[in-house]
Amino acid sequence: MNRTVTQEETTELFKVCENYGVFFYDVQIEIVDHLASIIEEQWKKNPELEFKQAQKNAISSFGKNNFTKMVRTKEKEVNRKYNLLLWKYLLEFYKWPKILLTFVLTLGVFIVFQTTSQTKSILLIYSGIILVLFTIYLFFIFPKIKISGKTGKMFLLASRQSQSMYLIIILLQLPNLIHSLFNWIKIESVENKMLLAALSFFLVGASILLYANMFFLPKKIKQHFTEQFPEFVK
Repeated sequence: MNRTVTQEETTELFKVCENYGVFFYDVQIEIVDHLASIIEEQWKKNPELEFKQAQKNAISSFGKNNFTKMVRTKEKEVNRKYNLLLWKYLLEFYKWPKILLTFVLTLGVFIVFQTTSQTKSILLIYSGIILVLFTIYLFFIFPKIKISGKTGKMFLLASRQSQSMYLIIILLQLPNLIHSLFNWIKIESVENKMLLAALSFFLVGASILLYANMFFLPKKIKQHFTEQFPEFVK
């Protein structure tokens, strides 16, 4: 039977990752698996080789600086995997009947814009409402769906979940920016139907994307985290 890396030896490999400045546990796993494979390949040729020497050989096989490059490559691979996962979730979210809902809501907003000459005021009210809702979300909802490892370990997946806040903040600012643009060009209302339709579609699309990033994606990310790392779930 071929010799394999033990649990105690695996722990040592995780310490190597930490020594090289790899702090995200999900990235460490990828590197440890890679190092373990190299070590076990050595044992196939020399089963009596000590673990410490096999570990040293594995790290040396990358060259003086190339181990750090390998670490960065693994980080990019994990990031790429999470990017694909997020796009998969987003496509899963935005399908029928949400596509139909987008056009129905766009028509509704368009009608509201057409029946009033206060386009700028509607934008201001909209901005105020979503800012209030976001404040409630930030303090009462997001903490419940945020990934929080019970051992204090850092996860790249958790970092990606927190980074979604940046997109949310940008989306929150869009109506306010349009309102500011109206102030700058001194326009109270838009009369052109094409512009109104485009503005309506833009607001509805941004709102749906905002909902996806505030509720759907964080929950799916936490679900994935729970499945992948159940031992670290609080």
